[in-house]
This record gives sequence, structure tokens and C-alpha cells, in this order.
Amino acid sequence: MLTEEQIDQLAAFDGQDARVLSVYLDLDPATQVRRSYEIALEDLIKTSRARLDDASVRETFETEAARVQTWLHSEKPRGKGLAVFSCTPRDLWRADFLAVRVMNHLAFEPTPDVAPLLRIVDEYERYAVAVVDKEKARLFTVFAGEIEESEHFRDWVIGKHDQGGWSQARYQRHHEAHVYWHLERVAQRLAALHRRRRFDRLILAGPEEATTELRRLLPRALARRVVAVIPASLAATDREILDTTLDIERRAERETEERLLGQLLDLAGPAGRAVLGVRPTLAALWADLVQTLVVAFSASGDGSDCPNCLRLEPGSVERCPACGTEMRRVHDLFHRAMQRTLEQSGSVEIMHGAAEKRLLEVGGGLGALLRYPSPVPQQVARETLR
Repeated sequence: MLTEEQIDQLAAFDGQDARVLSVYLDLDPATQVRRSYEIALEDLIKTSRARLDDASVRETFETEAARVQTWLHSEKPRGKGLAVFSCTPRDLWRADFLAVRVMNHLAFEPTPDVAPLLRIVDEYERYAVAVVDKEKARLFTVFAGEIEESEHFRDWVIGKHDQGGWSQARYQRHHEAHVYWHLERVAQRLAALHRRRRFDRLILAGPEEATTELRRLLPRALARRVVAVIPASLAATDREILDTTLDIERRAERETEERLLGQLLDLAGPAGRAVLGVRPTLAALWADLVQTLVVAFSASGDGSDCPNCLRLEPGSVERCPACGTEMRRVHDLFHRAMQRTLEQSGSVEIMHGAAEKRLLEVGGGLGALLRYPSPVPQQVARETLR
């Protein structure tokens, strides 16, 4: 999976006068048997080709599409998804197999379409997992449906005995001290892991006595990231640990989305700190007021983009309502809104499940939390609706 830094580099790529072909393919194992993902790519190419009116643009599109098709035909698929970015005139080529599924999608525009990658990053936060007992530890980081790295270690811990008397009490104290040192070492290793590969959430797993003591020893910054404390065996397989982590991650993400949507609904309104709906949200984005763009996962639709004042409009609009410049067609308005938000140093949150359905119902799949209360987006939205 691409790192956030690599995604940022792609988002900042400037094709200048050249266009970038961005391709996403679902590599579900069922599609790999007969390589039906190649047929899916052909369909995407045909659909996109039909939308291109300019002969020179169509010619460069054919070149990039053929490049991707040739590479894909000779490549053995891995994982569950694929992201490819190609721009021959600017020496851009990047192909990444993903551990998670993506929807089939193709774009041919001046900048790479990283919106599907942003959706993955939003859905799959980086988790750290510490599976411990009183003398052994296994540490993992999990991101985008796969284990990134793991570390196993064991500390020598003096055993107990049952002879009784002062001897037993002394051994008990030594035993407890060694357990403490072991768990303190685990906490230090987790802190070092967080410095090297920052994670969003932390899961502690193992016997209750060990996980309770470890949680007490964690630095405050890590203790705040603990999302679950669960029983587990040191003998659990990597697959079992991964599946448990992904299940906890899904539940935590849904709870976070529900809270965010509730905040959005509470704050939306005239002069409020949020807006709901496609047009009001695009108006707020144009005014550079968006702090967090909230998008329904399945939301999509064509739109228009002004190359002069950067205004976005739903549907096909010939001239910009603000400056009169000829607008460019946008293959996916929601993708472009996500990219524009990042360019303005905002963040993007993707809704799934029940929260996604609710956002589609009340806001057409789009809303935003604003940097500060302002009547400007509401005013602009009313003008847009005239």
C-alpha cells in the first residue's frame, strides 16, 4: 500500500500540459481466474474514449491506455486491488497492488486521481497490536488490510515456586520485578515503533493481568490511542491477529463516522460551522472555508471545473458563473472536491454504511465542517441555486 507521503507526492504531481492516466481495478480473486479484470479495463477505456472530443487528447489517451494494458497483460496479479498512474511525457509510471478491493475506475486528467487512495487511507487507519504475556511479546502494525511489520521478543522472567515462607515471598518479589521490567520494555518498544511508523490506534491483547499492567506503563500519548483491550494467546496466528484487528477497526471507524455525521447535522445551517448538500459545500470549498470535507463512499457524478478561479459546479456548465471562463469537464465531481480540499490544507472523511446512507439522503453525499462560522457559503449557495 502506498504511504500517505507517496499519495501526497502523487497529488502534487504537475503534468503541466500533459494528462495523467489513473486506473483502479478490482482484483477480487474471482476475477483473477479468467483475468476478467482485463475486460473491465477495456470497458473503462471504451467509455472514457467516447467522452474525448479532441483528437490530440484522444491520441495521447490511446498511448497511455496501451501502455497500461501491455503491462497488465504480462503481470501476475497480486492482492485484491490495483492502482496505476501513467504520464509518459513527464516520466510518471507507478503501479501498486493493494491488499484491499477498489472500485473499477479510470480518469485522464492533468493531475493523478488519488481520491480512491484517500478513501482507503481514511477507511484503514494504521493500527499497532501488542500481544503480550508476562515474558513474551509480539508487536505488529496493520494498515490497509495487511500486516506491515512485526517484532517478536522474549525476556527472561524468574519463575515462581511453592516452598512457602520467606523464600517464596522473595522469589515472588523477584518474579513481579522481572514481569514489570518485561512490560516496561514492551511499552518502550511501542513508543519507538510509534516514532518510526506513527500509528493511529493501539490494541492490547493477552491475559488480563499483563494487559492491565502494560496499559498503566504506556506513555500518555500511546495510552490515548488504546482502542481495545482483548484476551488473546501468544500462539495466535498472524492471520487470526489480522482478522481480529480488522474487525475492531471496522467497528471503531463506523462509530467515528456516526459521531462526525452527528456533528455535521448539528452544526449545519445559516451562519453555522457546517454545510450540507452538493452546491453549498462546493460554494464553501470555493471560498476556502472547508476544514473537513465529508463524502459518502458511493457518491459520484460529473461536474465542471473552472481553470481560472477554481470554482466547481455540478453537471455540465459551459461558462464559470463567477468569472466567465470556459469550464472543463470533470469525470467525477466528488473526486475533484476531495483533491481541492487537500490542496487547501483541509482533510477528507469518507462515510460508509448507515452514515453513508444518511449523508446521501440529507446532503446528496456531500457536506463539510468549516474553519469558522461564515454566512458567505450560504449566500454563495443561494446565488448558485438561482
